[in-house]
Order: sequence, then structure tokens, then C-alpha cells
Amino acid sequence: MINHKWTNGFWIHLALGIIVLGACVTHFFGEQGEIHLRADQAQTLTHRSPVTHNPSSVTLFLWDFHVVNDAQGNPADFITELRLLNRGNTQTTKTTPLSVDEGILRMNRPLKYHHFRFCQSDYDSDEMGVVLAYNYDPWGIGITYTGYALLLIAMIAFFFRPRTRFRALLKSLTSNSVSGLTVERSRRRVIAGLAALAVLIIALAIIMTKVVTPKPPLQPVLQTPLLGIHVSVIMLAYTLFFVIMLNGLIALVHVACCKINGKMAKCTNKSYMVNDQMVNRLMTLSQILLYPALFCLTAGIFIGAVWANMSWGRYWGWDPKETWALITMIVYAALLHFPWLKKFSIFHFQFSIVYHVLCVINFLFVLFTYFGVSYLLGGLHSYAN
Repeated sequence: MINHKWTNGFWIHLALGIIVLGACVTHFFGEQGEIHLRADQAQTLTHRSPVTHNPSSVTLFLWDFHVVNDAQGNPADFITELRLLNRGNTQTTKTTPLSVDEGILRMNRPLKYHHFRFCQSDYDSDEMGVVLAYNYDPWGIGITYTGYALLLIAMIAFFFRPRTRFRALLKSLTSNSVSGLTVERSRRRVIAGLAALAVLIIALAIIMTKVVTPKPPLQPVLQTPLLGIHVSVIMLAYTLFFVIMLNGLIALVHVACCKINGKMAKCTNKSYMVNDQMVNRLMTLSQILLYPALFCLTAGIFIGAVWANMSWGRYWGWDPKETWALITMIVYAALLHFPWLKKFSIFHFQFSIVYHVLCVINFLFVLFTYFGVSYLLGGLHSYAN
């Protein structure tokens, strides 16, 4: 018999494993760097395959470069036109005729040529030379992108599966009657409350997106549709995390009030219990919101990785902002797996109280990623200040 709990998370964890595998292949078998081209010089790149040990090379010649300005005279794009000579395997070039190919690359539009990828990195002040970032990675990028696609499909499909903990939490939130109300009326109220919360979250995400998005004129690297998608998804995740943190604060304040008023009792199992359902219901709501929040953050990080690969020729560079976004994703992923610890008697307080405390603590990682990194560590995302 299939274990549905394992099946629900299997594809997500498999996708993450494929992404890590792709990163390892890129690290150990790929090659990346920068090359400086001048209009009067030719440069040759050579890569030796770690598997076949056969060298392959490509010769580049800068044919033309110019900056495209917008109506206000600000740089909007960079266009580099190359002439490329693929020498292939040096053992076969003696009998294989050589041909010169044309290639054009622009900002956020890399040039692919025989497993080499070239991206615009910089240009000389006289506009007679350019600096191109390049990588040679015939396998790693494909494996990594396969993991990205599988992860996106698995996260979307998760919400449509009938037997998940997410569905069980939704059912538990709407199954019990409150204050004499019927189950149906209770469900309608909960659904209406969730709908109102969703509208509030989307509104807050839009406001935060407007605040964090750089104002025109935008740098050429930011002039892509991926900017709006990346920022919106990340801001939606952060807004959901804020609501989860707010639930935790409300629950902890309620617990403190109960303790002051003597409504908190010490049970025989040495755990402290609150005499109403408010804390547990807030925990259930936070657990429900945690799934879309974590999935949005994960999707936003990997959308940024795809964008970075288009702009700079690498999808991960350990920039402070992306590193702390990854740390935030990990701590909330740990919180997602936290209910498993309920099976172990390691807490001196009620499980829901510990959960709310962790929700508040985890939001500190969001605040540092959003504000602290920008003002203290800088990096490629410093334009977001």
C-alpha cells in the first residue's frame, strides 16, 4: 500500500536532490570566468572535457558594440556582436573545414555557442572593448533546470492532492463548531475569514513590491519581466511570514494573560496547558499559511537563480541577499517539519506555545534578509535599498 505522506513530499525532495546534483556537476565539471575583448584583438577559449579529456575551443572576435539609450539618455541595453570560430576537437580540425559564425548577445539575453554561454558583464569607457562572462557547462545547467521544473510542478500539485497534511489542517480548522454554531456555519465563517486574509495579504504584497522595486531609470539588468515576477513572489512570501509571526505574537500575549489571570494549569505530564482553543487554532492557521509562504519563497529564489543565469552566466553566486534568502528558506522548512517533534517528549511547554515562539523567532531572519543585508552587507542587490 502506498504511503501518501511519503508520496506527497517525495517529488519535492527529489527535485531538491536533482538541483543539488546539477550544482555539483556544474562545480566539478563546468568552467566559468571572464574574457576581455577589444575590437582589434581575437581571444580563444579552450576547455578540456573531464570525461573524454579532449579539448574544445572557440575563438571570439569583437565585431561591434554599442549602448542603447532610452528617451532620457540613460543606458537601457548593451548589444555586442561577435564573430565566432568553433575549432571543436583539435584532433579533428585538421580535416574539418572551419567556418565563422555570427552571434549577438544583449543584457539578459546570453549567447549560446557549442556549450559555451556568453553574458554581458562590462565594457570599456571608449566602447571599443567589452568584458564577457562565460561558462562551459553542457550538463549541469540542464540537470539543474530539470530540478527547477520538477520542483515547481510538485509544489503546485501539492495543493491539489487529496491526502496531505495541508488538507488535514484545513479540515480541522473548519470541522468543529464554535459557540453553538453549526458545522456548516463555522466552515463558512472560516472560509470567509481566510478569503479576507488572502485579500489583505495580496494587498500588503503589492504595497511592499512597490516599495522595494527600484524606481526608473532602471539599470539594464533590471529591465526584464522577471523583475516583477521575482519581487512579487518574494514579497508575497514575506507577507505570509508576517501574518504567521503576527499569529504567534497574538497567541503568546494571550498565553501571558492566561498565566497572569491563573488560567494556565500545570498538568501531570509537566506541560503547561492553556484552557481554551485560541492558541491551537492560531497554530493551525499558521501551519496552513506556512505551506504557500515557503513555496512562494522557494519559487522566488529559483526564479532569481534563472534570472542570474541569464544576466551573469551563473545561477548562484553566494551574494549576501541570496544567501540569507536561502537561510530563511531553510529555517522555515525546518518549521514545516517541526510537527514531527511532537512525537517526542522534549518540551516543557505545550507544543503550540513552542511553535508560536519559533514563528516569531524565524521572522527575524526575514527582517534581516529584507533590511539587514541591504544596509549592512550590500552586494548585487544593493540597488533594492
